Amino acid sequence: MASSTLWSWTLAEFRDRTAAGTPTPGGGSVASVCATLGAGLVVMGLEVTRKGAEAELAAVLDPLLRSGRELLERLSAHADRDVAAFNEYLRARSLSQGSDDEKAVRRERMQQALAAATEAPLAAGRDPGKLSYGSSGPGTLTHLAMEQLKVAAGVDLLSGSLTAVLRSVEANLPGIEDVALRGRLEEERRALGAVLR
Repeated sequence: MASSTLWSWTLAEFRDRTAAGTPTPGGGSVASVCATLGAGLVVMGLEVTRKGAEAELAAVLDPLLRSGRELLERLSAHADRDVAAFNEYLRARSLSQGSDDEKAVRRERMQQALAAATEAPLAAGRDPGKLSYGSSGPGTLTHLAMEQLKVAAGVDLLSGSLTAVLRSVEANLPGIEDVALRGRLEEERRALGAVLR
């Protein structure tokens, strides 16, 4: 990457690099960017609703706004983490295979990188789920969404990005040779998937 963060790109650059046929940005990072934009819409809708709100509603909105702004930061970092993890996998895959020792080192590095590339989208998937269906309960956001369609649209983007994140995880799981690790990651993928039902 020309920059260490994809957030320094213009939207046109991000669109064009996504469509360029190169490995990154890929599904996990694109899903994280979409989730970030969804969270931005939620925050926007909550901010509009918060203006002039009575004390009882403000008491509900203020913690949601804090969580939403924290989520924006975390999701932004997830997008970069996903790109970095997959680039590390590509570097590991390009290691020399001239001897048995080199093959063993390459295989170990690829497995480590693939695990990290699977963990990255899972970590991103945890955050949208918390805002969309978190401790406030879906009823709170649903009620607010009736007042602010921006919130509803943002929650839709978060939900869609969670689905996309799970697809990235599914793509990586078969390549993980450690049965216990693969099982743990698969269990977490199923748990996140259950949030969507």
